Amino acid sequence: MNKRVIIISSMRMLFLFLLIDKRRLGDVFIFSNKVESKIKSAFEFHSAYSIFDLLFKKIISEIKLIYFCYKNKIEFKKTVVYGADHILGSSFFLSKCLFYLIEDGTENYQTKNYKRSLKNRLFSLPKFGMHKNVKKIYLTRNDNIPDCIKEKVEVINIHQLWKNKTKEEQDEILFLLSVDKNKLENLKHKSIVLFTQPLSEDNVLTEEEKIALYKTIIGNYDQEKLVIKTHPRETTNYRNYFPNIEVFSENYPSEILDVLGIRFEKVVTIFSTAVYVYPKENIIFYGTKIHHKLLSRFGRIEYE
Repeated sequence: MNKRVIIISSMRMLFLFLLIDKRRLGDVFIFSNKVESKIKSAFEFHSAYSIFDLLFKKIISEIKLIYFCYKNKIEFKKTVVYGADHILGSSFFLSKCLFYLIEDGTENYQTKNYKRSLKNRLFSLPKFGMHKNVKKIYLTRNDNIPDCIKEKVEVINIHQLWKNKTKEEQDEILFLLSVDKNKLENLKHKSIVLFTQPLSEDNVLTEEEKIALYKTIIGNYDQEKLVIKTHPRETTNYRNYFPNIEVFSENYPSEILDVLGIRFEKVVTIFSTAVYVYPKENIIFYGTKIHHKLLSRFGRIEYE
């Protein structure tokens, strides 16, 4: 059996991997700094590493990475890699191993990520599934897929993959993601959810602009029925701005709510991919056209 390296950039990507497959003894997990330490600790018997264990001052150390592979008995020709190909350190494996790419939120749907400058072509590897070593790309949507990767794409259904898991497998996924079912109880009394995004953390908007935008959106709904589901990477304290609204900031993927039966009549977002597990008639998708800075940065993103 081939050795497997799983490069995880976010909690959502980890969730998708565990739905697509399951962890095996001998797997090597490499996590970006976006994944909390308590999550990494659950993989201690499966060789879990932070990407920063393998890097020095943002410059990849070939010697360290080669030693890492030697220590974990990784033979490139016998190794299969799952996860992200665009985060720091992934190029080392992308150039040497068979690669199965897993969706990383909206990143895989942004056309700018597939445009390569002359400098990029000369000094960097193609990313987001364009490299020849990428055999398959797992996405959750079938729209806005660039032509250059279409032949590699397999669109997955989160609901169906969850249903296909045994009760024991589902419980293991919840344990690995540190999901506390008790904290979900308050959400059962809400009928509207707003999925926010790290627009200020990613320097797309200032925090003031982000909050102003969400205030406008929230003004369209009954606040007593509304819950704000924050993005795991957000540092904004929404409770300070919206003291009368329930804020759910547990750091695990929004899709977990749906597979656990937390249903909402209205699912609101600017352009978060979290809404795609819900029925189309329940989704209110504002799109990037709602703010000129979003349109400039991400292009036109609409619900289709």
